[in-house]
Amino acid sequence: RRLFQVAYDSNRQHHLCLVVALWHGLRVSEVINLTGAQVVDGQLSVKRLKRSNATCQPIHRDADPLFDESPLLELAQQNPGAARLFPFSRQRADQLIRKYAALAGVHPDKAHFHSLKHSVAMLLWDATNNLGQIQSYLGHKAASSTMCYLFEADARKAQNAMAGISM
Repeated sequence: RRLFQVAYDSNRQHHLCLVVALWHGLRVSEVINLTGAQVVDGQLSVKRLKRSNATCQPIHRDADPLFDESPLLELAQQNPGAARLFPFSRQRADQLIRKYAALAGVHPDKAHFHSLKHSVAMLLWDATNNLGQIQSYLGHKAASSTMCYLFEADARKAQNAMAGISM
């Protein structure tokens, strides 16, 4: 939440880029290459990289502006063709998330763009406990790819379980 607040207060375009990456579990290269043509009828269509399956997912609407993705609809209307919606490089996107994470007091080990994909995988795991649904949402062909994203969720659950044990 702190990361998204700092980005929202600093630059709305950067913030929207982070929100889109979070809600769709996108890699940095996938999000910076999005075009307005991929936003149709309230949905985002993404041809995933690394031989993953393409996905088509609804734009996330949220009452909390920090997590509302609906500004993507207006941005896509303003840029309806093949022009990139977030015209900056992978390196610049990584710099931005490190900058906002530092300002937000997020641990440097979590200050990388790919942590957003891990975050959505763990949110889905907490909500569904269904590996197949998460695999499908992230566009993974193999469940083993999805399991890599859930490792931290299992470690957190184990730590919480241990904290509740007394002898």
